[in-house]
Amino acid sequence: MKSLRRRLLLWLLPATFLIGVLASVGTYWGALIELSDLLNDQMRYITEQINVDGEGKVSLQPPSKRMMDPFAEDNSDEVLLQVWRNGKVEYTTNSSLILPPPEKSGLHDVLAGDQIWHTMSSQRGDRWVRVAQARDTRWEALAKVSVHLLWPVISLIPIVALFLWYGIGYGLKPLRQIKNELDRRHANSMEPIDAVSVPSELAPFAGAVNNLLLRLEQAFTMQKNFIGDAAHELRTPIMGLRIQAQLAERATNDEERKTAQIQLQTGIDRLAHIAGQLLALARLDPHENIAPQPVELAALCKSVIIDQARLADIKHIDLGLAEQTPVQIQGNIDNLRILLNNLVDNAIRYAGLGARVDISVRQTSQGVVLEVCDDGPGIPEAERAHVTERFYRGGNSVESGSGLGLSIVKRIADQHGARVLLGPGPHSRGLNVQVWFPLDTMADAV
Repeated sequence: MKSLRRRLLLWLLPATFLIGVLASVGTYWGALIELSDLLNDQMRYITEQINVDGEGKVSLQPPSKRMMDPFAEDNSDEVLLQVWRNGKVEYTTNSSLILPPPEKSGLHDVLAGDQIWHTMSSQRGDRWVRVAQARDTRWEALAKVSVHLLWPVISLIPIVALFLWYGIGYGLKPLRQIKNELDRRHANSMEPIDAVSVPSELAPFAGAVNNLLLRLEQAFTMQKNFIGDAAHELRTPIMGLRIQAQLAERATNDEERKTAQIQLQTGIDRLAHIAGQLLALARLDPHENIAPQPVELAALCKSVIIDQARLADIKHIDLGLAEQTPVQIQGNIDNLRILLNNLVDNAIRYAGLGARVDISVRQTSQGVVLEVCDDGPGIPEAERAHVTERFYRGGNSVESGSGLGLSIVKRIADQHGARVLLGPGPHSRGLNVQVWFPLDTMADAV
């Protein structure tokens, strides 16, 4: 497997080494030239201070006029030489400059006028020898050397930038290849990108992109299947409405027309119910992060009972709250209302005339249980694993429905991390639907 670090190092290390060699060579020659000039000037200065008489004796000669100004441009690198005896100057290379007499040997800074001098003093018997140089002069000499050392480095900055530009571009080429591959794809192309040939540092990124593409493909497939199933489910009631409308138009008497209108209204109600269920299911995403808020389940049950009371009275069904424990859970109250409405609506629709539907809320050591139980015909055990699938209808169902109610319940339960359990009702009759909410969804009672 390739490595992005290896690609970058293979390009940048040789380039960095080459640039370092060029900078070192340039710095060396610059320093060599500047220091050579400085050392040559110092040798010239020493030579000018030595005098040889006719007998071959060597001595220091008096300073020339050129030496009188140590701050002159051509004397900026020169030093001051003094010989002291008994506090008086016996010899100096610059008689216009007066420094205090030396008091101890070694290196010292001496203030003379408005200038600081770096001095080196040494005692020879009753004489003192002092060598001094102005601080500004030393700094000027150092500045010249620094400039000669710096300009090769500065001049190589554009070359360094050029190498870095192309080096980083070469190292990040696999990223551009992935980007170009994704740009060439159309909206329905969900094939995974090649995560094997990419550098090892990009393998997690490629894997994450492939996981995203897989989830998108699954979502798009579910959406296509949902649209196809919805179109199929809506086609039948719409066709029925058309037939009932035609029958109402062709009715020859009031009785036939009234019968057709009743059937037409029933079809409209069924179509409205299916459309509402489809819209509810379409907007529910089990992986969506809901904004949790405290929900009092007992109060929610009472509200749903009030909403479903009219439908229950029409079918003479005893609908009530059998058990209520004051408990709160963290959840989305609107989605939980849809969940409970679907459970109660299913129980009322399929339990039959004169049945009993009980709603219970209780707290156990394993969590909170929301239960809807009826004593109707129930669901055969073999079909219970399939009734939460979309558009599934039981084989013994005598009541028309959308086949979406329990699918919506399952999706909302998944949103809240809850489990949906289906079992027989009391005395092994009817259906008992339990929604188990885990303990971590519980909220403190208000």
